Amino acid sequence: MSKFPIIFGIIGKKLFLTILLALTLILYKVLKNLIPKKNDIILINNLGGSLLEMSSIFIPCVFKFKGKSENSKRKCTKALFINYFILFLIILSIRGINILIEYLNIKALSVSIIWIGLCFQMIFYIILSIIILKTKYYIHNIISLILFCIFSIINDIIFKYFKYIELISFLFLLPNLFEDILCCYMKYLVDKKFHSYWNILFFFGLYYFIIYGIEFIIIIIKEPNNNSIFNDIRNAEIRYIILNFLLDSFLLDFFKMLLTLLILEYFSLNHVLISHVLYYIVFNFINCVSDYNKYKNYLYFIIPAFFQILSILFFVEILEFNFCNLNKNTKRNIILREEEDMLLSNRNQSDIESDIEIDKDLLIKNPQEKKDLELYDIVNNSE
Repeated sequence: MSKFPIIFGIIGKKLFLTILLALTLILYKVLKNLIPKKNDIILINNLGGSLLEMSSIFIPCVFKFKGKSENSKRKCTKALFINYFILFLIILSIRGINILIEYLNIKALSVSIIWIGLCFQMIFYIILSIIILKTKYYIHNIISLILFCIFSIINDIIFKYFKYIELISFLFLLPNLFEDILCCYMKYLVDKKFHSYWNILFFFGLYYFIIYGIEFIIIIIKEPNNNSIFNDIRNAEIRYIILNFLLDSFLLDFFKMLLTLLILEYFSLNHVLISHVLYYIVFNFINCVSDYNKYKNYLYFIIPAFFQILSILFFVEILEFNFCNLNKNTKRNIILREEEDMLLSNRNQSDIESDIEIDKDLLIKNPQEKKDLELYDIVNNSE
């Protein structure tokens, strides 16, 4: 094994999905900022995104996609109904909490949109994966978590976010917690219950379509002619309404959710966090550069941000600490130990005495490999 203190672990071939998700989030945010405000019909956009997610059920049929899931074509059973009903309850909880927070109209800075929010997301993922997925974490994971939190706090200090934080700011973590529960539960459906991510995406869109549809109907019934939706449509420009609709429905709802499910299919929960960290870093860098004179002192955040990336790469074992036996329980070394045990078992089996038939009337015991060679020489000499 290499003596270098840092080595590469297991790098999956589909790791580009994390970068693609980060690029999707960045592209969405950048394009969204270019569109003038007050040209956004959010509820209509959400309904469109839900329809796109529901339409994903036809993608495997059109492209003859064969998923590895055992439940991709299974008929409705009680167990499947319970699985997707729990999914519905989680989604309903998320929407209910968001409506409550909108109603409270809290003016404080949300903890979930600053750097320390990423720490809470990682901690939530760890706790939820231990409870739901029975994931085991080791000393190298704990060290990586601590380092990640330290560098996140440093970034918040650089951006001076802490002076805007109030106690009520932590209330915004509640919908984030339920979104993390949703992400962990979808990972559970994929890994433990073997559901197809296409099916999960369909029901995800279906449930949100029902919820948003009910909200839309309630708004229309309460104020048929003078409701917020029709007023926004009258005051907005059609081209911007269309652009916002495409960005929200396709990029934010459909494509983001599809990439998230693909990452959960092939990797772990914390690989999703890689995408979010990359998004935070790149978007903050763009903001600082776009108004350099005002935010030039904030560009120092790149240094702790670099170590944030390193910390999470160690956490998901793309990189490994190669000293003090810290990488003993990484996935790569666990697999290597299993392969060594298998080779040792096969070698021991091959060393067991066996009968070798020279001809129909002659059987010779062969206790060791060395005697195989001796016997071979004897037979050659006799010939």
